[in-house]
Amino acid sequence: MKTDHFRQTHDELLQLAGEISKLLTPAELRKDATKARSLLSKLAGKLSVHLQMEDNSLFPSIEKYNDARLNSMLKVFVNEMGGLKDAFTKYTNKWANPDHIKNNAVEFINETKSIFNALAKRIKQENTELYKLIDELAVGK
Repeated sequence: MKTDHFRQTHDELLQLAGEISKLLTPAELRKDATKARSLLSKLAGKLSVHLQMEDNSLFPSIEKYNDARLNSMLKVFVNEMGGLKDAFTKYTNKWANPDHIKNNAVEFINETKSIFNALAKRIKQENTELYKLIDELAVGK
């Protein structure tokens, strides 16, 4: 299985994070946090679908490669993602209300930067390590 679609979704997730990041000033958020919250909802939905597709489609399909490196790497990635997924869920639940964002703009900015950095790091790892190996094995099959 090729990873093109998953990589494209990664690009879309990073694009949405970038759009939100442009709004991360206290003045902007205190003026109106509705757009930031709307984009965050879109990001959370896209991430949720992406993770489900990985869990239900990509990961089961790569078992056929029977490759020890890939199986080991996959276990690490799945375990690590659980922590990031939980952290992202707590983050989005905490910031579910635009007024809460507006009234706590600096805290929202700091938490957003932190969670986006973790997400970007994870995406980079998947693209350069996990997906790269999957693609290499797919060519060999």
